[in-house]
Amino acid sequence: MRVPIYTVVVPMLAAMAFAQDTPRPQSQQPASSAADKTASDNSKSQDKDKTAGQASSRPEEMQTQKYSGTLMDASCAGSGSTASAPASADRAAAPDKQSLSCTVSATTTQFALKMKDGKTVKFDDVGNLRAQEAFKSHKKWSDSATASKPVRVKAGGVLNGDQLTVLSID
Repeated sequence: MRVPIYTVVVPMLAAMAFAQDTPRPQSQQPASSAADKTASDNSKSQDKDKTAGQASSRPEEMQTQKYSGTLMDASCAGSGSTASAPASADRAAAPDKQSLSCTVSATTTQFALKMKDGKTVKFDDVGNLRAQEAFKSHKKWSDSATASKPVRVKAGGVLNGDQLTVLSID
């Protein structure tokens, strides 16, 4: 009768031993006296005040914003600000040569957004796909593009340098 008990108990104990998680190593802090602890607490609060203005080790949370402007073909649109000449009322009313030469069409695959301040930002790959789909679904956009008129859009996303990560486009 003893042999069958060992054949059942030993595998069960082995299974329980291997099923245990190994404990994660914890950082060891040296024991200190009460005076050292008070001084340490004071320095920690000063360090906390110093690092409050600095970035933490955690990545900064990106915030989605709305950007409006003219949809352009990114393959010919320049990047950055076009502040070579001061903006006048006449220039603001009439589209510039670059805007007319970089109008979008049904075959455009790379898009950019020229904002009201003159800065041009390119769309990311997903944004290009979203803009293509939106271009197909908005008849007003294709009519404007056919007539070589600027296509005004509002894009929601995250701006990173001169690239816009597009989450939505209207």
